[in-house]
Amino acid sequence: MVRVRAPTNIAILKYWGKTPEWEKWHLPTKSSLSFTVSGFYTTTELEVEKGKGEVFLNLNGEDISREDKKFKNVQEFIEKLSELFGFVKEYNYYIKTSNNFPTAAGFASSASAFAALGRAIVEAVPEFNSRDERTLSVIARLGSGSASRSSTNKGGFVLWERGISPKLLPPPSHLNFEEKKRIIFSSYSKTLIPPEEFEDLEIIYGVVSAEEKKVKSRGGMKQSIATDPLYWEWVDFEESNLKTSMIELVKSKNWQRLFELIMIASNGLHASCLRTNPPIKYLNDKSWEVIDFIHSFNEKEVRAAYTFDAGPNPILFTTKENKEELLEGIKEILGEENIIPTKVGGGVEVE
Repeated sequence: MVRVRAPTNIAILKYWGKTPEWEKWHLPTKSSLSFTVSGFYTTTELEVEKGKGEVFLNLNGEDISREDKKFKNVQEFIEKLSELFGFVKEYNYYIKTSNNFPTAAGFASSASAFAALGRAIVEAVPEFNSRDERTLSVIARLGSGSASRSSTNKGGFVLWERGISPKLLPPPSHLNFEEKKRIIFSSYSKTLIPPEEFEDLEIIYGVVSAEEKKVKSRGGMKQSIATDPLYWEWVDFEESNLKTSMIELVKSKNWQRLFELIMIASNGLHASCLRTNPPIKYLNDKSWEVIDFIHSFNEKEVRAAYTFDAGPNPILFTTKENKEELLEGIKEILGEENIIPTKVGGGVEVE
């Protein structure tokens, strides 16, 4: 039996879109950047035996039915993995997985879940003889794009490189297996800076709503690619401008300017959503109240940033020096029970 623990992550440069015709392999239209999060993780226990690729799934203490969407997602993941590594379908998989964070808090659990499961399969199936980070991140990505950023050994500040530009990618139907595999492995994640370098950086999760969103990320990003008239211009701006700038600012610990760009990147995602037809509205009135508060907090100098994934819940960044003042202000908006302070965390652990 193999036991693996993988962290959640929060993107500061967002993943929003799979390259058309390569959606199955979760090849992103642009790169993304994230921090792994301390203290919030998925633990997966896996046993394998020779078989025919059957899956048995227990999630948070409950056996999951084969008709359940969660079960189908795991089964689809293992089937995709089998296409790249044929020996995977020669085993049965007994999976027991749990999250240590409250699912009602709106944490995106698919990233940590598939990072943990992918690593567990690599550890448990003896035919896997490579544990390099590129391979591990590609495997995690087959389950959930953002899982690629939760798959590294060190965690910390992580780059998910998009690989070959979508403008240069031929349709997969025109390629042989080796050519297709080369392109699939061109997009991968790596730690740029380990977590111990970020003692001064604070992360605060806010819970505005635990309701299920009307438009799921997978469907929303596909809609945006198809109907946002400025989608590819936005992608080019983030890939050629924001990505490089953010990496340099994190390396130099220029938090003031980084916080500005984190908010620009978040706003860019939600602007694309609003340009989508029909518009996708993830932020609610409470989200905007947090945004207004952060800009007021930054009136004299930029001391904090907000970012929002595809949902209404804010994640805030600040420094140790400004944490308590920020917490006092945000408590008045969200209530103390809806605030979860944390920090930049480490990577995957195998027990």
